[in-house]
Amino acid sequence: MSRSHIALVGKISGVCCFIFIVLCICFYKTIRSGFIEAQFNRANMYIQGDGNSQDFKKAREYLEQSAAAGSDNAQYMLGVMYEKGQGAPQDISKALEYYKQAAKKNHAKAEYALGTMYDHARGVPEDHAEAIKWYEKAAKQNNSSAEYALGYAYFKGIGIAKNIEKGMQYLQKSADNGNVKAIFYIGSLYYDGQSFPKNPKKAFPYFEKAAYKGNTDAQFYLGLMYANGIGVEQDYSKAIYWYEKSSKTHPTAAYNLAKMYKEGLGVEVNYNIAFELLKKAANGNNVQAQYGLANLYDLGDKIPQDSSKAAFWYEKAAKQGNIDAAYALGEMYLEGRGVGEDFTKGFQYLEQAAQNGNADAQLKIASIYFKGINVPIDHNKALEWYQKSAEQKNKVALYTLGNIYEQGLDVPKDISKAVKYYQEAAEGGDVDAQLKLASMYSTGTNVPVDYSKAIDFYQKAVNQSNVQAMLQLGQIYEQGKGTAQNYQKAFDIYSKGLSNHSPDLQYAVGLLYEKGLGVTKNIEQARTLFKQAAQQGLVSAQCAFAKIELNEHVKDPNVQVAMSYLQAAAKSEDPEAMFILGNLYLNGQHIKKDVKHAKDLLKLSCDKGFQNACQSLKLIH
Repeated sequence: MSRSHIALVGKISGVCCFIFIVLCICFYKTIRSGFIEAQFNRANMYIQGDGNSQDFKKAREYLEQSAAAGSDNAQYMLGVMYEKGQGAPQDISKALEYYKQAAKKNHAKAEYALGTMYDHARGVPEDHAEAIKWYEKAAKQNNSSAEYALGYAYFKGIGIAKNIEKGMQYLQKSADNGNVKAIFYIGSLYYDGQSFPKNPKKAFPYFEKAAYKGNTDAQFYLGLMYANGIGVEQDYSKAIYWYEKSSKTHPTAAYNLAKMYKEGLGVEVNYNIAFELLKKAANGNNVQAQYGLANLYDLGDKIPQDSSKAAFWYEKAAKQGNIDAAYALGEMYLEGRGVGEDFTKGFQYLEQAAQNGNADAQLKIASIYFKGINVPIDHNKALEWYQKSAEQKNKVALYTLGNIYEQGLDVPKDISKAVKYYQEAAEGGDVDAQLKLASMYSTGTNVPVDYSKAIDFYQKAVNQSNVQAMLQLGQIYEQGKGTAQNYQKAFDIYSKGLSNHSPDLQYAVGLLYEKGLGVTKNIEQARTLFKQAAQQGLVSAQCAFAKIELNEHVKDPNVQVAMSYLQAAAKSEDPEAMFILGNLYLNGQHIKKDVKHAKDLLKLSCDKGFQNACQSLKLIH
């Protein structure tokens, strides 16, 4: 064989050897790749419980084999399992190591996970800039979670210069890639007006998209928008639908839904469902629900009253900073209602509420210091708390300050200040202040007489159905004090209070009917009203009823009842009743004649200034 032939054979052999080696390497890689994939798939089956019972420990074993062989997916999954403590005790350092291994191979999910570790200082010092670096790597691979994280970081300026435009680009990209968090967040930006003009209509489609993807926050906001007609036409039935969807895990949705069942908005009123939803919301730590539930138990509103349960929920709400709950709980400890009486604890809760601006708690503390209830009397501290409460337009505090300055209680007497506080309270609807000012202006007590002001303040109290104001204002018009006499106005004002069954008003209206003043004369109507007032023990009405019954031509007079009322009025030393009864004894009319008793009654009447009785005594002598 020639040298050329030998050389050719050698070359062919070398090429064949090279091809063989390449084929071996490819075969090895294929076998190895198949092994890696097989191990990873077996691990997944144990994670999912697909064809086997779920077993994280076995899954981890297969993943470790796959990861050791170089699988970035297995390395990432091991990072997840060690971070969560699945199949092995939680080990953040191991999780971090596996994430790093996968991230070095450009595994997007691992890059994002590594970013979160730096963002939230899990296994590494907090480093937002490092987190941004890993988020950007993952985002370049269209990882929607990383896009969302970057968008959020740009919006808040966390780890990177704040840039609203860039933030929105990343958020929108994440949303377009189906990331529910990003979709919801964009909706919330438009809804709340964060960095953009507030625009609920723009927020709505984002919330709706996120809601259909199961985001409970978005479902809650859709319920809120439909319930209140925010950005959409009000629709209670749709509000109910979305609240029900989110209420399973969203306490505020459960609370709002409870209110709708209680008020019958979009559904029939159902207190049982409302109560169960309220409990659910309260157990979910919704502070409004906790306070509302406490109130229901406290008042026994549609449920059995239970002070201990009320105190329990007030305390829950108070611990979350609800000042109304702290005030209510303070009152319960002071009274020993639902809890053991404990002034110290009660006062602490009152202080918590008062220092955080609860006007009723401020008023209560002021009263405690003013009266010295379990503390030394301290009018200076009382005055300080009354003023804090008054600054919040608390009517009782304003009225009390007026009284303090009017009387000069440990402060210099100051009528102008007193009137100012009374007026603020009166304008705020405090009836006591309205009556106080009306009385001051009508009598000239500490201020010049001013009937126009008196009438104005009495009228304010009348508008709140105050009987005393009706009597006083009616008398002003009936007697023409500081204004034109007007019986009809007097009649109208008195009549407003008849539904309150006030004997004084019944008597006043009866007199006008009897005399035909401001209304057509009607003895029967007067008789009815006098009797109603007499039955309530009003002496003047007892006398008036007896006079009609004994002296007027009335239908079916009841002399026995008339005499009993007349005797009752006389025992109460009513001079006119004694005069009438004395004459009846003198003449033996409707009663056995008794001249001595008659003289005694007439004398008593005369001594009280009833002139007709004095004249009768002279005629007898």
